[in-house]
Amino acid sequence: MALAAPAGFTSSNLVYQDSFSSSLDSDWHTYITSRAANGWAWNSYGSGGSGPGGPYDADYDMPSQVTVTNGLLNLTAAKQTVTGMNQGSVQSFPITSGAVSSYGNFEFNGGYLQISMKAPSGNGAWPGLWLMPGAGSSSGDNFEIDIQEGGYTGSGPANQAFSWHLHSPSGTVGGVVDTGVDLTAGFHTYGINWVPGQSITWYLDGRQIATVTSAQVQIPNQPMQLIMSNQVANSNAAGWHTALDGSTPSTMQMQIDEIQLYRLPGSAGSVTGARVDTSSPVTPPSQPTTTSTDTTATSTTTPTTVVTPTATSDTTSPSTAAVDPGTATTTTVPSLLSAMGLASPSGWSASTTGASTGSWANQDFAQPSSLADPARQTASWSGDQGTAAASQASNSFALLNQYLTSSSGRVDGGSIAVAMSGAAWAQDSFLTKPQS
Repeated sequence: MALAAPAGFTSSNLVYQDSFSSSLDSDWHTYITSRAANGWAWNSYGSGGSGPGGPYDADYDMPSQVTVTNGLLNLTAAKQTVTGMNQGSVQSFPITSGAVSSYGNFEFNGGYLQISMKAPSGNGAWPGLWLMPGAGSSSGDNFEIDIQEGGYTGSGPANQAFSWHLHSPSGTVGGVVDTGVDLTAGFHTYGINWVPGQSITWYLDGRQIATVTSAQVQIPNQPMQLIMSNQVANSNAAGWHTALDGSTPSTMQMQIDEIQLYRLPGSAGSVTGARVDTSSPVTPPSQPTTTSTDTTATSTTTPTTVVTPTATSDTTSPSTAAVDPGTATTTTVPSLLSAMGLASPSGWSASTTGASTGSWANQDFAQPSSLADPARQTASWSGDQGTAAASQASNSFALLNQYLTSSSGRVDGGSIAVAMSGAAWAQDSFLTKPQS
């Protein structure tokens, strides 16, 4: 069923559409890749397999798990052991799953993207709709927009969780919202309205969920690719995400019904892809801009249906983070304060917590306070524990290129291998930190 145009747009603004009416077309790879990997499949091994890597992934992606039937793109996770690569080492994964990416094909710089998806149901189900810099970008993998990551716990039932994030060179912002709706029971429309260099707004079924502006964190202004993945969380993710266990179904399917991109006349930036409507001209891409974040910490405590985080300038050792009603996040690049006082309109719900403070010494990452290890909140975090806890299993390789170009790390034959000393990890990273 064709999606309706979002508010503020008309059918004449539709520049890209894929309703998967036949086989998968040339816009899609059946693996995950990125700019830093130069188009090679992440952690590739065997017959076109790929994997995001990291300690929380129980799955490895294979092309066999990507199918198109009855107008639907199906990404199927199955309890089937497969051998794959994880950060340079061969290992066995208990789940074989599927993912697609549009790197080098469907790429865009700004617009309203909306995707109709039915999320998989079961412990460990971790569906992801996310954007990373495409082949047309120039900055490696230092941005990532998570449109939706399912399965998070804490704010309410995991099947109702809407998890959004923006990873950028100036920091990371994000949140988990309890929608009050079972997102696994049917198709829902996930969207972002991205104004390059200025702002990103997240939507669920046309309802605004969150907004981030360039006054808070750097907004990408470069072509981005779309990645859709049906990941499964390992048992060590328990506590902040549902995890693979004996009750996990033998198969869990993530289904995509339609993808649409809308752009207003005169919009700057580019759109590429086999299904791009060339009758809707756009302005050639402008040069990326860098926006400085505000140097004064502020917060928003007035209840609102929009999550609006704020950021301070870079700091190497944040000592105390005030927690306004809601969830606080901190990061050294830069320190972030996320005030998430959410109202509860009809049919929705959102929980808040009372104001408090906590010590956050030497945390080189962004971390929601609700996910912190209580035993270590007042102590220094070791490097490997810090990065592991902070990653929130976000799939993020947002800073990969930065490290590959400044260290002995390398991309070789599609396998992402990172070799660094502990001292090289002094900044924010969402990669798996090497154990020492």
